[in-house]
Amino acid sequence: MKASGMRKAALALAAMHPSDRRWMLGKLPGAARDALDTLIEEARQHTVLDADLLRVVLDEPVHVAKELPPPDVLIVVLDRLSVVWAARILAATAMDHAEIYLSACAPLRAKAIRDEISRLPTQFPSAMADALSAYLSEVALEVRTTGSGR
Repeated sequence: MKASGMRKAALALAAMHPSDRRWMLGKLPGAARDALDTLIEEARQHTVLDADLLRVVLDEPVHVAKELPPPDVLIVVLDRLSVVWAARILAATAMDHAEIYLSACAPLRAKAIRDEISRLPTQFPSAMADALSAYLSEVALEVRTTGSGR
């Protein structure tokens, strides 16, 4: 294996749960395992591994937001959700549309959603953002086609 491939493999293995890492390393020939062990230890000593950054390093696809529904449909969908879930969907998929929605809300709901958003991470894990985006798209389609959603 090339040196760059060994480094990428070491980064991927360093990010794994220890039991998964041991299992993977146990399947490799001794020389490769020894070389990877050294690189894994170096990676774990010098950095905290971030899953999203690791995906970029390993050339995995990064989350791309889906198309957002029009503001009127977004408002209908978010109005049907609790404050906590409306905040999460806005933060993960539609933060640039947050003020449009919040200005259409009752003042108490808008304040509660702003407070919840302030407690959320600035960037969601891509799998969660994808799931929330898929939910938003699915329910928005239901609202557009039937006039009702979940």
